Amino acid sequence: MIGFRLSDRPEPRQHPATARWPGPRLKAALLAMAWGLVLLPAVAGAQAIFPRPLSLAPQVTFWTRVYTEFGNGDFVLHDRQRTGLIYEIVHVPEADDPARAAQRAAPTVELLRTKYQGLLTALAASQDPAELGPDALRVAEAWGCPCAADTLLQAAGNVRVQQGLRERVPDGLGRARRLMPQIVAILREHHLPVELAAIPMVESCFNPQAESKVAAVGLWQFMPTTGKQYLRISRRRDDRRDPIKATEGAAHLLRDNYDLLGSWPLAIVAYNHGAGGMQAARRSVGSAATEEIIARYTGPRFGFASKNF
Repeated sequence: MIGFRLSDRPEPRQHPATARWPGPRLKAALLAMAWGLVLLPAVAGAQAIFPRPLSLAPQVTFWTRVYTEFGNGDFVLHDRQRTGLIYEIVHVPEADDPARAAQRAAPTVELLRTKYQGLLTALAASQDPAELGPDALRVAEAWGCPCAADTLLQAAGNVRVQQGLRERVPDGLGRARRLMPQIVAILREHHLPVELAAIPMVESCFNPQAESKVAAVGLWQFMPTTGKQYLRISRRRDDRRDPIKATEGAAHLLRDNYDLLGSWPLAIVAYNHGAGGMQAARRSVGSAATEEIIARYTGPRFGFASKNF
């Protein structure tokens, strides 16, 4: 296993196992799906509906790298709040199976998590970074120290690990090409922005049979409770597994979110967090700007998944 240096943007690494699909081609394929298959309206119109706040750029960059640069064998230790702040990357070679790779990486990952938690705690106690070694100096530089002790103590509890997802993308793009014409047609029929057709890439990599650990099922990953409001779900029939019926249900759900919240960015976050939850977030923050809610809302269920959705 190889650890990489701490930085906001570690140097990209070559992945011999992906010689058939190197990083630049993956990024090009993602852009082709987004612009050629999904983003059919004029660019100016799309930007008006879906603004791109500069404050969210680090998160967008981080997740782009997770899907295009980091693979099954890459485990990225980063800050939960400042997502783009990467402490170190652990690499497990020959990691064809993601679960097996995670099992192999776990001891090293936990040792490193403990290490960075200790360094952040020591820096919060005003210890001289130079006395703690080169890793502490790099952590201090990444956080712009000297900085508040509370900030560093919070960071010590926010060291998170993200496994790469690069290998999932080619299959997802293949399924998207087959399903996208029908998905776009349904969204247009419901007078919804066709950009919403990209959501299943994040939810399921366009896999109609996908199942999550928390019982979400299908292309659009409907939970049972929400699914029953828009689809037929019984012992004999589960419309969540039907990509067309599931898309119809998702179109109704997204329209309901938008009608309640009046904003497509909020409607999309509500797809993960719930429309009622986003109403509460908007009231608490006093703003409908998604970036403001992500930065300032501290609701008990508004965690990492919702903030990064």
